[in-house]
Amino acid sequence: MTADAVLRRAPPTRAHRVLSVWRRHALVYSRSFVSNATPAVFEPLLLLLSVGLGVGKHIPTQFNDLPYDAYMAPGILASATLFTASWETTYGTFIRHRFQGTYEAMLASPLTIRDIVMGEMLWAASKGLLFSTIIGLVLTALGFVHTPFALAIPIFGFLNSLTWAGVGLFVSSRVSGIEKLQLYFTLALTPMVFFSGFMFPVAQLPGPLPTIARSLPMYHAVETFRLLASGPDHVSASWSWACPIVLVAFAALCAFAGGWSFERRMLKDR
Repeated sequence: MTADAVLRRAPPTRAHRVLSVWRRHALVYSRSFVSNATPAVFEPLLLLLSVGLGVGKHIPTQFNDLPYDAYMAPGILASATLFTASWETTYGTFIRHRFQGTYEAMLASPLTIRDIVMGEMLWAASKGLLFSTIIGLVLTALGFVHTPFALAIPIFGFLNSLTWAGVGLFVSSRVSGIEKLQLYFTLALTPMVFFSGFMFPVAQLPGPLPTIARSLPMYHAVETFRLLASGPDHVSASWSWACPIVLVAFAALCAFAGGWSFERRMLKDR
């Protein structure tokens, strides 16, 4: 190919550039897939086995007309996809941005900052799709999935991870040091997971806490996965059919806000 032909070649499209970021992360991740994927898959399942099956045997009351382990099972999908995306777009993104110089190297190519941000979110959401599929298959084998709607679990695993990828990028764009990311996990994510209807109905919370819980995306993720895995007869509210729609809205809003914030941070740091 002559030099003139090279110069006349059309630049890569936005989709091609974003997918190149995704492929880079996938290649790096595949080199240590087993060690990286084991905590993401087995930790939520161990929680289900220890609390759902263990403690559940001593809880005679059914929640939403479900035994305690079956009540907890859909929340495992929601928490796994939340933490998968959150770790990727906080610690992973922060290290690539501040310590490894990964993004600076990418920007030496035709990639733009927006390409990198979109690639980061796509990669985090793809991990949510992968792990929700694996965990969904395990839950099916254990007898916790009872509806054909469960075929949509990977789709909503992707969307829930996209939601938290956006939030994670927003947090990463705002903190001054990597040690402050732990505050986000300890003071925000962990309490929200436990008070989202994952381990007990939010209606049992006192005062205004049920309303607050229902306004957060994690509640809608838990209800969505419960709708998909257990069926509409076992959701927590008559309007839970709307939770998948709300989750889609959260995914779009958080991805836009988080992507915009992190893009501004990268522009500022250049």
